[in-house]
Amino acid sequence: MFCSSCGVALSQHLKYCNRCGANLTTANEAVAKTAEKRLDEYLDGLFWITVFGLGLILGGVALLHKLQVGSGLMIGYIVLSTAAFLVNFWLSFQEVIRITRSSREPPGAMAGEPVNTRELNPMNAQSLVNASPSVTENTTRELQAVPNVRGKS
Repeated sequence: MFCSSCGVALSQHLKYCNRCGANLTTANEAVAKTAEKRLDEYLDGLFWITVFGLGLILGGVALLHKLQVGSGLMIGYIVLSTAAFLVNFWLSFQEVIRITRSSREPPGAMAGEPVNTRELNPMNAQSLVNASPSVTENTTRELQAVPNVRGKS
């Protein structure tokens, strides 16, 4: 895993980068929660489309039978209402499949496009000596005791 801000390699999953202090979890978690919420909404919609669609088809057939409408009109109603139901159901089902597939891909990744991790070139020994300290090293240095030089002459 690499920091999305400074590109430093991280050995474990952290919430904040050790070098620059950047928040590493907000973008990925927000995308996952949004995709999960959209999937739940579409699954709810798919359920209600099924319930109301089948209810309208069966209720319409019962009503046409009670009104003693001819068989040609009843068959026409069944064919048209079933076709409308299946088209609506199929479009909603395709959207559920699309959301499910997109939630499996890493955020920002397109088909055939490499994921940009902002990975820096490997550091050699000289660049390690000249590198700036990480956030935690800097904090530790700031908390170290400073000798009192005022009293000495």
